[in-house]
Amino acid sequence: MGFKLPGKSIQTGTSGHSSALKMVAEQKAASALKAKASPAKSPEYDAAAKKDSNLGSYVAERTKIKAKYGGDRKKYRASEEYKANQSKINKAYGIDDGYVAPTTTTTTDPVKEEKQPRVEKTKYEDKDKSKTVYRKDNETVKKRVYKNIDEDEDGRMVRKEKATFRKDGGKKKYVHKEKDSGYNTEGKYRTKTKVKYDKEGDVKRKKEVDVRDGRRTVTKTNKKGETKTKSRRTLKGILTGKGKKKKEE
Repeated sequence: MGFKLPGKSIQTGTSGHSSALKMVAEQKAASALKAKASPAKSPEYDAAAKKDSNLGSYVAERTKIKAKYGGDRKKYRASEEYKANQSKINKAYGIDDGYVAPTTTTTTDPVKEEKQPRVEKTKYEDKDKSKTVYRKDNETVKKRVYKNIDEDEDGRMVRKEKATFRKDGGKKKYVHKEKDSGYNTEGKYRTKTKVKYDKEGDVKRKKEVDVRDGRRTVTKTNKKGETKTKSRRTLKGILTGKGKKKKEE
């Protein structure tokens, strides 16, 4: 006949013994998990950590840098950020790897000298205005233009002078223009005069245009004083029946 012990079998034990075994198993599992999450530090690491309290952050940063380059050893070891970070770790361990951070030279733009504007415009109280254009040196005048407008109930007169200069300051060309339009005893008129002068100030060419009574008369004068005159009817003269050439008596 068999003999049966009271309670649990030898394999399972009593309930109190079973709880104790379960607790031991859980502690072992927790220890194993902790060891997996945080690997044991060596005495060398502990000594280095005492020397530099930021060692842990350097190691974590190194892991990030490796991940940044996809674990490619050749790439991350060649990067400047890895070299600088690894040098900090080496120093904590008392290793001098001879790393020297590259010097960054900051280039500052030289202060640009404020240049005077090459075009100078002036407006006067009336309708007069002038414009002066300087060369690149901002001192020598290249061109000067002056404009005057005289307008009233009788008509409108516009005068314009334009002078260009050489580099030595001598006058290169001078042009004088006049546009006059209004009314006189003969009725409505419109005249234009354009005179070009040479560097000596003598008249080089002159052109006079006179529009009135449906006709346009152009007179040109050369340097020798010789003149040529042409006259024709204007479109307005044709439409209004004016400007017919008068027969010579």
